[in-house]
Amino acid sequence: MVRDIHGQAILDYYNHDRQSKLFINNKYGEPEEMPLDVYFRTEDSFTEIEKTAISLCTGKILDIGAAAGDKVMALQKLGKDVSAIESSKRCVDVLNAQGISMVILEDYKVHDGKYDTLLLLMNGIGIAGTLNEIPEFLNSCKRLLNPGGQIILDSSDIKYLYEDNPDIEVPYPYYGDIQYQYEYKGHKGEWFDWVYADRDMLGQIVADADMNMEIITEDEFDQYLAKIW
Repeated sequence: MVRDIHGQAILDYYNHDRQSKLFINNKYGEPEEMPLDVYFRTEDSFTEIEKTAISLCTGKILDIGAAAGDKVMALQKLGKDVSAIESSKRCVDVLNAQGISMVILEDYKVHDGKYDTLLLLMNGIGIAGTLNEIPEFLNSCKRLLNPGGQIILDSSDIKYLYEDNPDIEVPYPYYGDIQYQYEYKGHKGEWFDWVYADRDMLGQIVADADMNMEIITEDEFDQYLAKIW
């Protein structure tokens, strides 16, 4: 049984399997296809939020959950001191194959490096799991930051999902606590938690953690980029 379904799909795509599809099952609707080419974009294909995030990265940088490493490669091209950390061995194989200078196979929660910027994109706050786990996520990030360091991440307010679809059951206790399951080549992974935090809720949690947050930019889809320090 393939356990790292997400990583296997990324590795297969890198190895020129462009026909197989990665799907994400959810608890609120039909399965959605996750286009694998999104992990292999170049800078000119980044969203404005992603481009802004890249421009904010300074000092020693750690891309947490780097996947195939498109953001790391963009930062390397700019001459930045950047490392990629991934808990997926298959993603690490892709990162190494693409010439990423510093690749770490490890869970960020147990990593002991020190950095000036932690970068988490593609709803980066989601890696926390649930809303109630964001304080633990922030504590892990604090431990990785040098004095004066920053976290650059994005998320979005998904309230619209329930406003547009009144028959969908709203997760309790927080509407942004979503559960997903990857499906690829007939294999299904385990369900996992992935939080979408609205800006006000995240701001309150950050303040409770005795940290600061600034909303750098947002778009018409209620997606926003935040700096936390």
